[in-house]
Amino acid sequence: MYNKKYDLIVVGSGAGGFPAAIAAARRGLEVLLVERNAQIGGLLVSGLPILAFLDRSGNPVVKGIGQEIIDRLQALNGTKGHIPSPLLNSVTHVSAPWMSIILFEMCEQEENLDVLLYAELKEVKVDNGKMRGISVFCRGEEMVFEANLVIDATGDACVAYKAGAKYEKGDADGKGLQPPTITFELGNVDYEKLFDYLSEHPEGYKLPETFPGIEQTLDYFRSNICFTMMGFSDIVNEARKTGELTIPRNMIDICRQVNGNTFVNVTRSIDTDVTDFESIIKAEFVCHKQVKELVPFMQKYIPGFENAQLVSMIPFIGVRESRRIVGKKQLTLDNIKNLELPEDTVAIAGYNVDIHSPDSADMTMLTVKHGVGIPYGCLVPEYVEGLLMSGRTISVDQSAFAMTRVMSTCLAVGQAAGIAMAIAHKHGVLPSDIDVSELRAELKKDNALIALD
Repeated sequence: MYNKKYDLIVVGSGAGGFPAAIAAARRGLEVLLVERNAQIGGLLVSGLPILAFLDRSGNPVVKGIGQEIIDRLQALNGTKGHIPSPLLNSVTHVSAPWMSIILFEMCEQEENLDVLLYAELKEVKVDNGKMRGISVFCRGEEMVFEANLVIDATGDACVAYKAGAKYEKGDADGKGLQPPTITFELGNVDYEKLFDYLSEHPEGYKLPETFPGIEQTLDYFRSNICFTMMGFSDIVNEARKTGELTIPRNMIDICRQVNGNTFVNVTRSIDTDVTDFESIIKAEFVCHKQVKELVPFMQKYIPGFENAQLVSMIPFIGVRESRRIVGKKQLTLDNIKNLELPEDTVAIAGYNVDIHSPDSADMTMLTVKHGVGIPYGCLVPEYVEGLLMSGRTISVDQSAFAMTRVMSTCLAVGQAAGIAMAIAHKHGVLPSDIDVSELRAELKKDNALIALD
């Protein structure tokens, strides 16, 4: 059995885990980054656009390691940068292959960082409420790793769950989670034909009443080589009435990518709890069937898509919501409505409150005027010491979660978590006891944002 000791273990290499591992390794910690898949990056390498590097007022809200990734991508023509969006505040469309290459490259450049792929979390080692390490199952072998500091960036709070930390999930009854989805990519879409159609049928990009104050324009789509559009509700709703389309979604979400292809985000498996293995497996089957239903539907009914070809699909279902940890502090919808940026802010969320109905075809979007601060206590779980949360599982209520779940926010939270662990290691204290003012100062040194410019 393989056994090694590290200063810090980061479980999960997505938007919450990757920057945490990089930030800590750059400060001299011996770090192990554990990933269950074959690639570093989680949904960062899915092809999904990254939302809300800019807030609704145009303020940058994420820099630091997150912006470093985008700068490296831009040097390879793997992104057009941050494009303001009337719907999503900003969108950063990325090349999935170049993103993957860059993340591997950045890890390889850190001599203090080891990366373990194909590794599924098996056990969590806790002694008197303090983290002591993990075991994983990798390519037929069990491996044990010791560490007094662990970051849970699994996306589902798997480490915290197995360590006995208290968590919330969905509504007060543990139900009502936002549905997961499988996204897919289409090639050979004729956008000029689509735009000509939309010029004659502006109802095609009109948003429902559940998107108050948000308007999309054809000029916006024509003037941006990369964009994200939600629409075609007239076509979709008519098809759902006749039974020609069975997917529980009242709009189609298309993203014109850096490579000219089209990313489609429509599938939806309702009444799904992704923390239950039977439920998530069922959702995979449901969403695969929906892709087969959607492609010919779009070819038949949406002008410009007649000759579209299915190019790729995300290799695993995209999860919107699962566990949320109970932390020392909690970000709430009231904090968001009040546009709070507290003195202990360590990351800024710049998206909107974006809720996909758990049991219907509806969506709701509550706009947020500018970025909102995430206090350090949202990363610190109750009852388990030596553990920090990163990514979408930080301590927020369900409504606030609909804002903080996106990748840009996870990148910012991840960098804060990694630096916090470096400070804890430096001073020999628990991460719950670090001086947050020191963390904020270190974040500023790394060009991370903790206040609006």
